[in-house]
Amino acid sequence: MREFGGTWSESKLDCVEDYARAYLKVMQKQHWYSLHYVDAFAGRGTQPMKSSVAAAETREALFEDESQTRDAREFLVGSAMRAMMASRDSARSFDRFLFIDADRPSCTELERVVRSDFSMIEDAVEVVCDDANRALGDYIDSADWRSTRALVFLDPFGLDVGWGLISRLASTKACDVWYLFSLSGVVRMMAKSGDIPQAWESRLDRAFGTHGWRREFYRPSLQQPLLEQENETWLRDASTEHVVDYLRARLETVFAAVSKAAVLRNGKSSPLFALVLGVSNPSDRAQKAALSIANTLVEGLSRP
Repeated sequence: MREFGGTWSESKLDCVEDYARAYLKVMQKQHWYSLHYVDAFAGRGTQPMKSSVAAAETREALFEDESQTRDAREFLVGSAMRAMMASRDSARSFDRFLFIDADRPSCTELERVVRSDFSMIEDAVEVVCDDANRALGDYIDSADWRSTRALVFLDPFGLDVGWGLISRLASTKACDVWYLFSLSGVVRMMAKSGDIPQAWESRLDRAFGTHGWRREFYRPSLQQPLLEQENETWLRDASTEHVVDYLRARLETVFAAVSKAAVLRNGKSSPLFALVLGVSNPSDRAQKAALSIANTLVEGLSRP
């Protein structure tokens, strides 16, 4: 039997539970805040991609094989259960759980699990079957951030989450946001030649919130075209470390503090995702507490 999700998904699930437990311990005496746990899956399994050359290229750009696509769709119940168990076992519990996924069967299964295994907190759980960008936007607009603190896990399917949403979460000044960023998707879209389809450029612009990634990862080749009609050639510098450093630098433009990043790999040690925490709370004390926990977890995940 295939192990659930493989190396990278198990690491993410461990991080969900461990950080949630530590977060609740830190917030144990702060009863004036309503604590929310939000897990968004950003269109995972929304619709099967149409059978076309463009769709096939997109699938190839985002995932190495179909098993990784299946793994990306299997987080919903696993991560939700970890968070609810952490809350159930802690002196201070989350007051509200919001789980978002666009895949109706996944939402139905999670609702069944909540009813059967977590009936004592069923009234605090909301499962929203919708696109995460839209559902999270509605959540941000409706919450009273003066009296709310939220732990958010953002698990985009490929590069479906827009930078505008990340910026809005940071602007609440009340969210700790774990971001699972698709390294493999980004690198696969950045063609070595620099000749990138417009659709992919647009997705990279949306993921990074700027077209500046082009200057960051490409430079003109010293070997110029011999003929005027030939296209200029480019050299790509998009190592895993470079992409992770650029991602953290971008997050630092909107979050008050950003943790170190863990690189999650598959069974062949190929880098798939970067997992990083953005802290929106401007309080030095809150940042120090969050980064202390997050960096310890990240360092553990990064060990061979």
